[in-house]
Amino acid sequence: MPHFNDQGVLVPTIQQSPKLKQSSAAPSKKRTWMPVWIASAIFAFCVIFGIIAITNLWPRLRQSIQRTAQSQDFDKMKSIAAALNAYSNRYGTYPPPTVKDADGMPLYSWRVLVLPFMGYEDLYKKFDLAKPWDSAVNANLFREMPIEFASQNSPDALGNFETNYVLLVGAGTLFPPSGPVSKKGIDQPTLLIVETKNNCIWSCPGDLDLGRSFKVGNKPMVDLGGLYQDSFTAMTVDEEAMRFPLAVPQSVLDALVTPNGGENVQASTFMAPK
Repeated sequence: MPHFNDQGVLVPTIQQSPKLKQSSAAPSKKRTWMPVWIASAIFAFCVIFGIIAITNLWPRLRQSIQRTAQSQDFDKMKSIAAALNAYSNRYGTYPPPTVKDADGMPLYSWRVLVLPFMGYEDLYKKFDLAKPWDSAVNANLFREMPIEFASQNSPDALGNFETNYVLLVGAGTLFPPSGPVSKKGIDQPTLLIVETKNNCIWSCPGDLDLGRSFKVGNKPMVDLGGLYQDSFTAMTVDEEAMRFPLAVPQSVLDALVTPNGGENVQASTFMAPK
């Protein structure tokens, strides 16, 4: 309503806008402790569940990855075994593990001799077959190594031009000191190609000599296996892929190495799935 002062003059009344009025009550703060604890509990559960899942599933996952890697090795060894068999069919016997000159000096590996049977005839023609593997001409061919001779599962074989697939040589094998035998009349299964760690240039003479060593282990170009944690691979004369546990009995290996021993071996136990 109007307001007059003592002299009777009208004095306007100033009203405060409701919007400008300040509340004396302090704003309340909402507590968020419950959502934080729920999120923490969910996170902890996920971590624990993940650890349990990894602990239980990792061995199977690792084995699956290893089996896939070994299948690549089988493909390569099969190509090599097919070339060795083709060589035997043409010349009557398998190639000598080491080609020697007239004085008995080593020149180069059987891997050079099977090149034409693997589709590398042009590479074969580049070799000076009268010179050793490390002569000036032949050493220049290291870098042209066929990929079939090295495992992709070896960290440095391809880069160093080294092989992972070798023959078993020595008395009682397909490649005895008297010279390689024919494919005919061999009892089955008999191992033809086996896996080993690499430290030998692919064209250099180098195989597993059973007269010096014959065991599963980790020594390059001396022991069977070495690329995988729980098994090693091999290929038979019949081009069948085989996988052996590292604890395979020595008697089984002895029987599978001899070409005409007539031993009774349950080979199906070690046959890799096709």
